[in-house]
Amino acid sequence: MSKARHARARRSTRRVARTISIAGLGAGITAAGAASAFATDYTVKSGDTLSEIAQANGADWHELARINHLKDPNLILIGQTLTLDGVKTTADRDQKPRVIKKAETRKADAKKSEKSERRTRSSRSEDRPSSSKASLSGAWAKVANCESSGNPRAVNGAGYYGLFQFDLQTWRSVGGSGNPINASAAEQLMRAKKLYAQRGASPWPVCGRFLR
Repeated sequence: MSKARHARARRSTRRVARTISIAGLGAGITAAGAASAFATDYTVKSGDTLSEIAQANGADWHELARINHLKDPNLILIGQTLTLDGVKTTADRDQKPRVIKKAETRKADAKKSEKSERRTRSSRSEDRPSSSKASLSGAWAKVANCESSGNPRAVNGAGYYGLFQFDLQTWRSVGGSGNPINASAAEQLMRAKKLYAQRGASPWPVCGRFLR
């Protein structure tokens, strides 16, 4: 090494190498700096930045600043020795969030599965015919109580169904489909009123008296 170079190095110890950007936008680390990637110590060269030194050594620059007690990470001295021993690597820093993410994903999947199962159970419950009495009022409530005890799922062995004991042919004649016991109480009432508009109380020879 020439005397001139030694002279420049001694003068440069009185200058500081300021990092242009923590993101590593400054000048590249010298070949000598890169070669020391696995060393326990690193000597700061002209143009070095803390983020570049950390990156070249697979370390986290925050940890590098903490281990070396740097109050200002943007201010390092040429010729300053930085210890790399005990500095967490970027891989160590990133590992924990990845594990948390997987755990959170499993938890979210479990919640989705539980919600889906609840919706399925609810749907099955809605599909099962209810044996509870319909909420009716007035004359039609009296007809329903007389015909079926107010049970929208009532079945008569002679072939009559629901609140108002429709036979299937009459049910279809007023726009019904399938079996009346599978229709809501509101629909059964609506179709009973439609039948009454067409034929009066005659479809209910006994209980129709409440409609007169």
